Amino acid sequence: MESKGGHSTTTRRAPLDRLRYAHCVLSGYDIVCLSTQDWNGLWTRKQRFMQMFARTGNRVLYIETPVHWLGFDVLPADPSRILRFRQGPRRVENNLHIATLPLLLPAFQMFRAVNSLNHRIVRMYVRKWIRSLEFVDPLLWIYTPFSAPLVESVPHRGVVYECVDEFRAARGLVRSSVIGEMEDDLLRRTDVTIVTQENLAPHRATLCKNTFCVPNAADVELFREAAMDSLTPPQDIERLPRPRLGFVGHVHYWLDMKLIRYLATRRPAWSLVFVGPVAPLANTAEVNGLGNVHFLGRRKMEEVPKLVQGMDVCLNPYITGALAEHCSPLKLYEYMAAGKPIVSTEMPEARKFPECVQVAATYEAFLAECDKIVNALPETQETIGQRLRVAAKHSWRNRFADVNEILETHLVQRT
Repeated sequence: MESKGGHSTTTRRAPLDRLRYAHCVLSGYDIVCLSTQDWNGLWTRKQRFMQMFARTGNRVLYIETPVHWLGFDVLPADPSRILRFRQGPRRVENNLHIATLPLLLPAFQMFRAVNSLNHRIVRMYVRKWIRSLEFVDPLLWIYTPFSAPLVESVPHRGVVYECVDEFRAARGLVRSSVIGEMEDDLLRRTDVTIVTQENLAPHRATLCKNTFCVPNAADVELFREAAMDSLTPPQDIERLPRPRLGFVGHVHYWLDMKLIRYLATRRPAWSLVFVGPVAPLANTAEVNGLGNVHFLGRRKMEEVPKLVQGMDVCLNPYITGALAEHCSPLKLYEYMAAGKPIVSTEMPEARKFPECVQVAATYEAFLAECDKIVNALPETQETIGQRLRVAAKHSWRNRFADVNEILETHLVQRT
């Protein structure tokens, strides 16, 4: 595709050749990752890529998401986090350490001055941790769009920025114009930018010419067991009446809970199931008092395929808008890898898979698509197999190979 700024951006399609994966892999680097996800949080590309880098011969320091003193979505469930920074880097496996920052001042995504003050603290600890691990000129791998001050103050051999969301459309203690300016500052200091959805690329390519799209993926081997019905779903989902229509992931403000209420009230015999942590900003008040809407909470990664196996239809109920237009929902790939039928609201990523995902533009159409699937259950093995064949192309192994090819061409060869 061609960006508005005239720079060429590329969507790398997942290779299937395992030899290519072996030969293109980055090795021998020290990597400092500034993440927007805790290591033990929902398992996403952030933890997966860093674990894969560590297992392919790199030393990795994974710094967990910054949390401020008003972190009501984190601190009540994990109060020990307040002092965890004193432990320094903690080894989780060979070549891989994680570290937790001290609590920071709030509103750092609203005021540049606050962000600058916070980064004095961040800089001090990151430098200290780099010294303690004896890292030398590390590669900075950044998910936090407000980290330009750190890039300016920490010696490094290169900067990779992975943009996984349109932060300008985020809610909470965020000011769109300020977070946009801070991300632009970071992009000007970045050697390689990787976005997860094509719509994120055009603007970022005007500031970083080496901008590429690598979408999300799934652990296809893990979820294939759910497609084969070879797992035992937990009792808390098995006891719910069928059909079960389910969602897996972070229950947050970007999910259309009015749509869920619409489904639940018009089909009271259905069970609507949510697996994942519920954020304070999630609009769950819409479904309060509905006996067929169930929140099962956050589960360990290895439990998720078991829960998906217990679902008859998988849902992707995003609110349409800027966030959905720029999002690559990891759950879509996991649902496909489990061989499940999927119904999604209107968003570009869902439109990529017409053979696997039914897309609905209205509440009425969404209900109608769910009705079609429920009335046709059980599905044929041929239908399930088609989804598995599509999902096989979108494994984390293949995505990691895509990332390594980009690094080999645009970072390693010039350093």
